Amino acid sequence: MDALFVSSLFGLGLVFVFDALVRPEVRPDPTFWLRKVGSRSLAAAIGAAVGYWATGWPIAAVAGGGVAAAAPGMLRRSREDRALLERREAVAEVSSRLRDAIRSGIGIADALAHAAENAPPAIRSDLRRLVSEARVSGLPEAAHAFAERVSDPCADLLASALGTSERLGSRNLSEVLDALAEATTTQAAAVREARARQTRNRMSARIVAAVPLLLLLAIRRANPAYLAPFETASGQAVLAFALVLIWAGYVAMRRAARIEGSVQ
Repeated sequence: MDALFVSSLFGLGLVFVFDALVRPEVRPDPTFWLRKVGSRSLAAAIGAAVGYWATGWPIAAVAGGGVAAAAPGMLRRSREDRALLERREAVAEVSSRLRDAIRSGIGIADALAHAAENAPPAIRSDLRRLVSEARVSGLPEAAHAFAERVSDPCADLLASALGTSERLGSRNLSEVLDALAEATTTQAAAVREARARQTRNRMSARIVAAVPLLLLLAIRRANPAYLAPFETASGQAVLAFALVLIWAGYVAMRRAARIEGSVQ
């Protein structure tokens, strides 16, 4: 197994050397190779190396590579969910500020400019762009472009209210913004609570799935002879089947923990 692993690394090195020889162009960007290879491929390679180093088993290398390859996608989806929730809460806050400004007698243009300067970071740049575009192309078109950039149903409602502000009038617009702010705040709070419960359930699923793997690694380190039967091909097949069962159980627990209506 060690000879196979070393020869694989040697062959991979030859591939990289050949790539450098046939394409010797200058690459001043240090992240060029990382972007080219891809975060998933790099994570899979690292995970496979760590799995093989920790156990010496080919099946552990395959499992480590698979888990590591899935990690970037999970992190990306988590960031996207968090960013969507932050945008939704930001729309609620901006709607409340616009409502208060309009009720105090400030015009919609001045209210928008003031709200853009003090908007939450999640939509501050988009709101500032809305203000600048409204001076050139008019508020309806600028509001429509704002909704497309933010890409959220609550932002669509805010853009619709702003686009028809001249027809609604100050009083009706403030009432629409009031209803929008209240509904968006309530929805964001419900989504945040659902995500908190979902995160706890997912963490429980990860712990349940990780316990047998950590126990196996501990035994491998403490008493390698105890796991000697797994060195054979049939032993590796048994380990592969066990890992498939663990992964299936983890996926089932994640599906059971999924809450309908949360940010996904």
